Amino acid sequence: MNRDELLDLIPAYALDALDAEERAAVEGLLRTDAEARQLLAEYQALGQAMTLATPARRAPAHLQADLRKRLAAESSPKVVSRGRSIPLWIPAAVAAAVVVIVGALALIRPGQGDPGADLYAQIVAQTGHVTRAIQPAEGASPQGEMVYTADGKQAVIRVSDLPALGAEQTFQLWLIDATGARSGGLLRFDDPSGPHYIVIPLEKPAQEYAAFGVSTEPVGGSPLPDGPSSPPIFAVVVG
Repeated sequence: MNRDELLDLIPAYALDALDAEERAAVEGLLRTDAEARQLLAEYQALGQAMTLATPARRAPAHLQADLRKRLAAESSPKVVSRGRSIPLWIPAAVAAAVVVIVGALALIRPGQGDPGADLYAQIVAQTGHVTRAIQPAEGASPQGEMVYTADGKQAVIRVSDLPALGAEQTFQLWLIDATGARSGGLLRFDDPSGPHYIVIPLEKPAQEYAAFGVSTEPVGGSPLPDGPSSPPIFAVVVG
């Protein structure tokens, strides 16, 4: 895809509505293109405003697929705003309808309204950010990655396909360095399939840790004073 085609995908990227290949292509552009990053910020702000302004209700199951088909079928005319071109899904005469569509899709995307998802998008849009793949335990299914800023001050794990928890279980995040493992908090998700975004509570730059991991623990957290009581279901090795 050329640059114009990638710019046209940014509204859908802001809504986490792209497939993996499209998302990777857009993120490649965001790393090097300041105009693309600004455009992403504008669409994210629009999506957040609509989420807050619109009463939450369940959208029809077919809506996301219909919107993706419409996005793929539409040519993307340009209008001038503040001296530059901004791609729109449809002509300006029906721009109000776009706002309704953006708000409706935001209500059915699990990441929308999630500060972790917003921070993840901000980090991947920054030049120099670092990505580390999740390493699942043997026989485990989680997949995803951790991203952190070039200075290591902010980090987010994006994870999908977590195992289902029992009623008396929870996930626990661990921050691991030369001194051992420290709890980063307890996590429980209604839909383990995800994706889920875990903001890491860093006390020092991310690159100064050896690894991060998530284990399955009893409700209330690990009964051990200095680490998980079961092997992590996945880890992210930093070094």
